[in-house]
Amino acid sequence: MKKELFELKRNMRIELCNITKITGYIVDNNRDCRLEFTKTFLNIPETEQFKYLDIFEKVLSGKPGKNMFQLDFLDKERARYLNAIANTELKDDEVRQIFLEEIAESIDVSNKTYTLILIASGIYDIPKIATDGTDLYESEEVYRYMIGCLCPVGLSAAGLSYAPELTDVQERTRDWVVSMPTQGFLYPAFTDRHSDLDHVWYYSKRPNDPDKGLITQTLWCKLPSTPEEQKKAFRESLNAVNGKVSLEQAKDLYHSLGRIKDIKSDSEDRRLKASEIENVLKNIGIDPEAAAESAKGCNIAEIDTENTVNTKRFEIGLPDAHVTVNADRTDLVSTRVIDGEEYILIKADGGICANGIILENRESEKDEEEDD
Repeated sequence: MKKELFELKRNMRIELCNITKITGYIVDNNRDCRLEFTKTFLNIPETEQFKYLDIFEKVLSGKPGKNMFQLDFLDKERARYLNAIANTELKDDEVRQIFLEEIAESIDVSNKTYTLILIASGIYDIPKIATDGTDLYESEEVYRYMIGCLCPVGLSAAGLSYAPELTDVQERTRDWVVSMPTQGFLYPAFTDRHSDLDHVWYYSKRPNDPDKGLITQTLWCKLPSTPEEQKKAFRESLNAVNGKVSLEQAKDLYHSLGRIKDIKSDSEDRRLKASEIENVLKNIGIDPEAAAESAKGCNIAEIDTENTVNTKRFEIGLPDAHVTVNADRTDLVSTRVIDGEEYILIKADGGICANGIILENRESEKDEEEDD
């Protein structure tokens, strides 16, 4: 998905743009329509084209596994319906009106003054790609798509402005400003550089707060497992071994999962499979039966490897205190029981700092005292 998103995003430029029409529908928090418009994209002033392209580009800037999801349809009939809309290129007034009203009825409008439902239709001649990755400029397939988004509309902040023609400072006129999208979708999906009628790509600015109404009532898709839900399921799977993991085993587990994440980073399917986590647990010395039981829920949770471990940092600690070290220096951390109390120890390999302040070297003081 990452490469395909980049390819589509790259085309959201004036000189490459393949958008044909756009339609907008502004609703208030009672879902009443305040404005509706449809425009041929090339007839819009270029300065406005840039602004619209910024909005659509934002939808394509989502990070797979974080705030860009591939959705499965709950009903294949809905896929055919959406494909029919995409193929009309927003030219059929009745079809377009019905679809906009469906979206308006399904989306979350609470705590919003106005919401702009913005949809664009596009036709992309997918170029063939040479072995070195360059475009051959020969059309391989025509990709007809629609990209939609929800943009909050609100008053600009109050303040003062300088009016040079009046040589004065005055109260600034407050405008109704269209913000960047909080939700968006692309249909059909663009899987392996081909039109994928069986899936929708969905963007959410807040990864853990997708618009459930838009997904289930308009797109008729299965709600995605959010990053927060995936991380919780991942932690629960690992903790199912009931605290029988030592620190050294935890380090081995961390590095093994990191390697899996790196291997799958560019894969279309980055889901962590139950068999993979089961094997990792067994390899670090966990009882095979406990490992199998622990990994059981992974497939159901559909955990994206992006939401497993941070491959740059290793963290250990308590609810009220924790220690973070670089991924390649887990050797600095150990645990030890001293006078009956368990401690987390960090090897002071170099100068010690506290909030950027270099601390005194107590070992040097000790050496000086011994010399005296």
